[in-house]
Order: sequence, then structure tokens, then C-alpha cells
Amino acid sequence: MIRINLLPVRAARKRENIRRQVSVFALSVFLVLSVMAYVTIHLGRNISDLNAKIEDAQGELKKLQAINKQVNEIKKKLEKLEAKSNIIGMLEADRAGPVRIMDALTSLVVAEKMWLTSLTETGKKMNLAGVATDNKTIADFMTRLEKSPYFKVVDLISSKQIKLEKDKKFKQFTITCWLSPRGPKKEPKTS
Repeated sequence: MIRINLLPVRAARKRENIRRQVSVFALSVFLVLSVMAYVTIHLGRNISDLNAKIEDAQGELKKLQAINKQVNEIKKKLEKLEAKSNIIGMLEADRAGPVRIMDALTSLVVAEKMWLTSLTETGKKMNLAGVATDNKTIADFMTRLEKSPYFKVVDLISSKQIKLEKDKKFKQFTITCWLSPRGPKKEPKTS
């Protein structure tokens, strides 16, 4: 009988299987390490790109903050200039206001029948005192005041008879009225 020793074949197969398993394991480890290295390198590049973008954005932000600060300073200066311009406009209107009011009063007084003796202005309220020949003249003057664009809410405070000259009787009156805020429309300036 012939004897065949199968042990070396089994041992050889075992070694071959172990070698294959070790090769597959080594190849798997190599592939896993390669993938991890690729992902690490790729993420490192993304991180450095993002860091560069963040630095650029921060630099741009600093520039824009400086520009924003300048814009805010310019806005403040513009607001101050507008306030000054408004004040100048109000002063200009107030400067011409009393002259216009006096001009309007002189045109509203009934000629040779009445005389104004005093005029006081407190804010927007004006008190007028004067002498007239009769009550109708005072009434005409009050009607003219009401129709004027410079005055509103005209009230007769008092009217009493006085004697100024020999046997001539006059009516002394006191009137209050409010100055109109709008007045007549301003004429355009010509240069």
C-alpha cells in the first residue's frame, strides 16, 4: 500500500490561506490609510481655503467699518448743516416778518379816521391800541384784519369814548389778534 502524506498539503494550504488573509488585511489597511490620508489632505486644503476667505472677509469688514464710520460722520455733519440752515431760514423769515406786519398794518388802518397808539407782540399774540372817530371805523379795521393773511382770531377787548379836543369825542379801543403762521406766499427771489 502506498501511503500519501497529506499533511504537508494541508499545511501548505493553511499557509496559503493565512498569506491570503494577511495580504487582504494588509491591502485593506493600506486602502483605509490611503482614504484617510486623502480625506485629511482634502479637509486640510478646505480648512486653509476657508481660513484665507475668513481673513479676506475680516479685512474687507475692517475697510467697510472705516467707510461706515466716515459715512456716519458725514451724516452727523449734514444733520448739523441742515439744522443750521433751518435756523438761518427761520431767522430770515423772522427778520422780514415784523416789517411785513407793520406794512400790512399801515395798509389796513382806515386813513384819517383812526390812529394806532401802541402795538405789542408776545409770541404770536399781538395787542393793538388806538383811537378812532367812531365804532364803525373800529369794526371796519377789525374786518380788514380778519381778511388779511397776516392775522387771525381778531377780538375787540375794549372800546370807550374819550374826549381829546374841545367838544370832539373819539373812541379809544384795544384789540387782540393772533399772527398767522403762514402769511402770504413769498415772492420768488430774482437775481
